[in-house]
Amino acid sequence: MLTTTVRRAVPAVVLAASLAVPAAGCGGKSGAGGPDDAPGQAPGSVTASRSAGQTGGTAPDRVVYFSAAPKGPPDGHQVLHDRAEADRYAAAFSAGDPQAQARIAAAARSTDFTRQLLVGWTATTGCSAATAAALGVSGDRLDLRVSQPEPPQECLVAFRVSVVFQVAKERIPARPVFG
Repeated sequence: MLTTTVRRAVPAVVLAASLAVPAAGCGGKSGAGGPDDAPGQAPGSVTASRSAGQTGGTAPDRVVYFSAAPKGPPDGHQVLHDRAEADRYAAAFSAGDPQAQARIAAAARSTDFTRQLLVGWTATTGCSAATAAALGVSGDRLDLRVSQPEPPQECLVAFRVSVVFQVAKERIPARPVFG
C-alpha cells in the first residue's frame, strides 16, 4: 500500500505548476491573437503585416515582412538601397527560415528602388513576442519602435523581432544613425 502525505505531495504539485506557467508565458499564444504555428512558419513564430504611420506628404511606411519568434538572425539593421542588397539581407534568413528569405526577396522584387528603400531590422525583444513594429525617423536617427504585451514574470526564452519596412526614399537620411 502506497501512502503519500500532504507534506510531500504539495511541493511536487507546486513544482509542476511553476514549471508549466513560464513555458506557457513564453511559448503560448502571441499578442497578435493568432495561432503560433501557422502553416509555413517556424514553430513559435508570429508573422503579420503592420503599417507604420508617419506624418508628411509622402506615402506611409509599409511593413513588408514581420516575424516575432524565439529564433532568428543576429541583431542588426540595414538600409537596403537595391535588390542585390535586399537579396543578401534575405539570405541571412535562409538557414533558419527559408520562407522568410522568400518573402523578403519577393518584397524586394516589388519595390521601386528609384522611389523607395527597404530598411531591415532584427532585435531581441525579451520575453514577450512583438505584435507590431514601426520605424521612427527623426533627423538622421532611425529607431525601431516595437509594441508587445507585458512579459511574464519568469521566462525561459527571449523573443526576436525581424521586420522589413518599405519607406519613401526621401524619408531616409543619407547617413542614418541607428538608435
